[in-house]
Amino acid sequence: MAQGFKMKSKAPAKKAKASQKQKQKPKQLSKGRKAFSAKGRKAALAKQDAETSKAINRKNEVTVAARAMGSGDRFFLSDIKVAGKKEIGKNKAQLRKKESKSIKMSERLTQQLNKLK
Repeated sequence: MAQGFKMKSKAPAKKAKASQKQKQKPKQLSKGRKAFSAKGRKAALAKQDAETSKAINRKNEVTVAARAMGSGDRFFLSDIKVAGKKEIGKNKAQLRKKESKSIKMSERLTQQLNKLK
């Protein structure tokens, strides 16, 4: 067989494919951070979620501190101690307010009953 000689094949010729759009692949990071930071609306939502969870954590910390102070044990962390005392004071004031409202209501009802007699 001579060089450059090509025999015709009996199979039908393949048609050329139409051009296809390339699929966009997400960027692969090999070093450094493992994800891209969010931008725009998603960044605002992430920030809002973080602030919400921090607020919940602060509230839980204060309630736990109040319980720890209420148990009567010695407590050495001064900032948590102060927060616990403040929370106990708030709870007592709230309880007094509820009790005074109920007392006023019972007095009012007794006065109305006395008027009916």
